Amino acid sequence: MNAGDLKTRISALTEQEIRDRLRAKRPSRVEEEGLKPSAVLIPLIRKSEGWCLIFTRRSRQLETHKGEISFPGGMLEPGESPLGAALRETREELGIEDDKIHLLGELDEIFTITGFRIRPFVAGIDWPAHLRPNPAEIDSVIILPLAEFADDSRLKTEHWERNGRDFPVYYFSFDDCTVWGATAKMTKNLIERLKA
Repeated sequence: MNAGDLKTRISALTEQEIRDRLRAKRPSRVEEEGLKPSAVLIPLIRKSEGWCLIFTRRSRQLETHKGEISFPGGMLEPGESPLGAALRETREELGIEDDKIHLLGELDEIFTITGFRIRPFVAGIDWPAHLRPNPAEIDSVIILPLAEFADDSRLKTEHWERNGRDFPVYYFSFDDCTVWGATAKMTKNLIERLKA
């Protein structure tokens, strides 16, 4: 299938088809010890041009990952479930309430070179929605077409080393931003699952 056909097919998926593809494969878990548990929500919205992803540009005032493109998420609080953390962070960062969020499935858990274990949840968001980015955490909201991540010309891979092991780092390039690192890895996993 050529890139144009694939992009058209991804744009045309129904919410139920996305749910079915995400639930067709059990997400893998990271077994490595000593990682900080965290979770993110991967928010999908349906616009006239098809499915889009909501990303945030992290505030330059934060201690870590300043100015990076990410999904809403963060570390689990004591006694909190991964899904609970993803929903809480989405409320805190973007002002999206739980009743506007429809869980579609999970992706493979990943670990980061900075020592986090991330559990990603994919959700449809009622759209249009009034987003209220928290200025203490978020500089801006970025909405990008999901199908564009299926274009291989946007993807670059670098190989870093961690504890003596090869660690691929992915980059998706757009005119105004680059989605890279853990966020790119989760997005790549989402596209792979939707292609299936």
